[in-house]
Order: sequence, then structure tokens, then C-alpha cells
Amino acid sequence: MGDDRLAALIQTHVARYPASGVADIYKLLHQATFGPGHAVASKKAAREWLEQEAGKVGEPLGEPLIESAHPEGHIVRVHLRPYLAQGGKLDWLLDAFVRSAEMVAGAPELMGARWRAFAELCRGDGPLAGEFPLRELELFGAARAAERWPAVQHSPAFIEAYRPYYRVLVAGEASALCERLGVPFSVA
Repeated sequence: MGDDRLAALIQTHVARYPASGVADIYKLLHQATFGPGHAVASKKAAREWLEQEAGKVGEPLGEPLIESAHPEGHIVRVHLRPYLAQGGKLDWLLDAFVRSAEMVAGAPELMGARWRAFAELCRGDGPLAGEFPLRELELFGAARAAERWPAVQHSPAFIEAYRPYYRVLVAGEASALCERLGVPFSVA
């Protein structure tokens, strides 16, 4: 599975987003495993949600246009603030989002393995030891596993600190968006 790359992905996100809680790392791992599929019930609903968020984003906050959400970089987050500031069109992003949802199936077993790898990073002398309460991590993981790994929202602390507005895409779709924008495809 590439535990070193998974560890690097998680550590990068913890460093970039120090207000991250257990739910936020779970969300990252869920996106890495299942992509955006859960978020596209219908194209109409996805459009309405995107338009609503685009109306609230405000000025860029220094987040990258694109950041990795996958150990091998196959899935990324495209942040709305820099995307819109660079002239990105909502229709382009919506279409890339819907196509991305169709491309990623995901596997509950893989999500379970990634969650266990995250838990190991937080134990003993692991690189994330002390970053997250182990009891919370264990209970959260057990509950989500029993529910077959559903999507979750970011934690309130994460939302307050970072006001996250982004769409999860496969890297190829994000690269094509960058080409349309006339900017280099660069993943943070």
C-alpha cells in the first residue's frame, strides 16, 4: 500500500493544518480511498452545492490551488478560492468533479488498512505519537468501520481555522483544469 507515502501524506496535512482532528485525517483517508463519489448524488445537487460555496469563499487565504489527497498523488483537492481567483469557471470544475466521481470506486478493505496504518503512526514512538488522543482515534475508527466507512464532515475546529472549500478530483482531471486555466499543474 505504500505506508511510507501514506505516512508522508498524513504528516504533510498535519503540518499544513495543525488544527486537524481525528475526523479530518479520516476525511483525508476517505477521499484517498473513495474519491468524491459520495458527494455526487446528482449533477444538479452538486452544481447547487458548488454555486453556494463559491458565493461564500472570499479572498484566497494562501492555500495551494491543488494539494494531494492520496499517497501516490492520484487524487487531489482543488481549492475554490485560488481556483476562482485565477479565473476558473464553475462549470469546468463541476464537470471535472462529476467525471472524477465516476472514476473512483474505492474499497472498504483499503480504507480499513489505511486507517490502521494511521493508528500505528500515532502509537508508541510513531511519528504522530501524541498528536491525536489514542482512545478517540480507536473509538472513531471502530464506529466508522462498523458503519462501513461512511463520509464525514471536517471537524468544527478545522472548519473554523481554515474555512475549507474545495473539490476532490482525480489528478488527470485537475491537470486538465490547470491547462484550461493556463497555469502549471503543481501539487502541494
